Amino acid sequence: MSDIMNAVLLAAALIFNIFIWIRMLRNKNCEVVWNKQAGILKSSKAYELALFLIICIALFIRLYRFAQVPGGMNQDSAMAAVDAKALAEYGTDRFGMRYPVHLTAWGTSQMSSLLSYLMIPFIKLLGFSVFSVSLPQLLASLLGLLFLYLLIRDVFGKDAALVVLFFGAICPWHILQSRWPLDCNLFPHFLIAAVYFLYLSVRKEAVRIRYLFLSMFLFGLSMYCYGVSIYTVPLFLLGACIYLLCIKKVTFRDVCLAFLAYMLIAWPFIACMAINFLKINTITTPFFTIPYFADSVRASDILFFSENIGVQLLANIRSLLTATVLQGSDLLWNNMEIFGSMYLFSMPFAFTGLFALLRYRRKNTGAVLIVLFLMVGIWCGLITNNVNINRVNIIYYPIMILVGIGIYVSVFLLPGCLIQCVTGMIYTAAFAHLAIVYFTTYAVAVGQTFYEDFAAALLSIKDEKYTCYYITADTQSEGTAEVSEILTMFWLEIDAQYYQGITLSEDDMLYSEKYIYESMENITIDPDENAVYIVCEDDLQYFDMDVYLFEQYGSYYVVKKDY
Repeated sequence: MSDIMNAVLLAAALIFNIFIWIRMLRNKNCEVVWNKQAGILKSSKAYELALFLIICIALFIRLYRFAQVPGGMNQDSAMAAVDAKALAEYGTDRFGMRYPVHLTAWGTSQMSSLLSYLMIPFIKLLGFSVFSVSLPQLLASLLGLLFLYLLIRDVFGKDAALVVLFFGAICPWHILQSRWPLDCNLFPHFLIAAVYFLYLSVRKEAVRIRYLFLSMFLFGLSMYCYGVSIYTVPLFLLGACIYLLCIKKVTFRDVCLAFLAYMLIAWPFIACMAINFLKINTITTPFFTIPYFADSVRASDILFFSENIGVQLLANIRSLLTATVLQGSDLLWNNMEIFGSMYLFSMPFAFTGLFALLRYRRKNTGAVLIVLFLMVGIWCGLITNNVNINRVNIIYYPIMILVGIGIYVSVFLLPGCLIQCVTGMIYTAAFAHLAIVYFTTYAVAVGQTFYEDFAAALLSIKDEKYTCYYITADTQSEGTAEVSEILTMFWLEIDAQYYQGITLSEDDMLYSEKYIYESMENITIDPDENAVYIVCEDDLQYFDMDVYLFEQYGSYYVVKKDY
């Protein structure tokens, strides 16, 4: 989609939705919009066929060439997988910490742990591979779509649910994150499931406590998906608690039971945040470890710890608007720029959806929970410094719902099927274009960003034996040895206890002696040493062309002695 086409579609969507807003202002009741009997598809068979086709679309775009596109492996994903492998084999992370509730990342930061723990059964069943470690994220994303559909079906009816599910199935943000195993990418899926069961707990009186406990279990687990949960999930629960008490959907006894159920799951993570804030030493229990990260810099990501709160707040507002309403540029793996996170022409429909919920469904419990979900997402964007798409991913399910509801409201407010057909055709064409770009030009670009060439170079020497492995430290940028190391540990499946120095290699060498991560300018090349080098193109100048063989893998070279 060209910039001109995006501009035309955005202008058309804006004009169309302004017309809808005017009609909604004039029609205070507008109950036909929410009439669950006035179906978009008149027969149940047509509805089931449409639902089946949407499910097929959702599965195809997420399963086709799964674990191949994107190629390579993002460094944070590799880290989660390396820790998962260590936990599966030894019950510790790669550093030897027993079942940590929060993981050690780059020495000066932290990483959420749930994704690594979810990888363990797949590693045990399928072995250690890109496929096995990517499956938890894929399954969570598909379940997120399921709970999205169920929530909208139960709150607004099956027709609205069909439209919302269609948009969710083809949504660029949802597609991209479903194929990329990053710890924080789990967060929105656990939340949409938790919100759904919370809604069921107030809707189904006979089994209220059962659904309430299930909801609190999921809210508790969501705390281990992403660090921002510490100031978003409790806020959502507090807001939901006050609202549901006020409308007498829950009792004080229900609230106490829910709090206990939530804390039973969430307290180790909350304790971890507390001891890091108070600078208390690591707490070790017989079952898990609550770590203190002495060198952590994560507090600097929060508005209240900024040097100039006012200036930072303005920057956060700009970042939030860029990541959501404007759908501006982001990191390549977060956003396909020509499509945006939600398609660039979708935001007018999102405002229509919000307008419709606030105007016609202010007393609908499910609608209020969705709006509260949105408000907490906005809060996250304001409090987290300089958010991008994955830092504020809590907000995208509410936005998806608003866009879908906006489309649904629009097609019901106008007579005839022309508008419905045109809208459906535009989104279908946009999705078809996205699918083509995703598996062609975007696949190449994101593969480079995920170190696909570096991975190919490592895999080429995986089964070969050398005394020393000299790996360039200039992968992500100059001198990023920690990135080179975690990618090497992933692709060469380096044993955690060997990494820790507990065991030795077959030739009785320590890990720190065998694997050297340095820029070539800092390495003394010994032609008599049985060594292999993985270097960048600029590093070839250091080698004698008559002594060494050079195998090229994109922008990287494997250098070996010529025997």
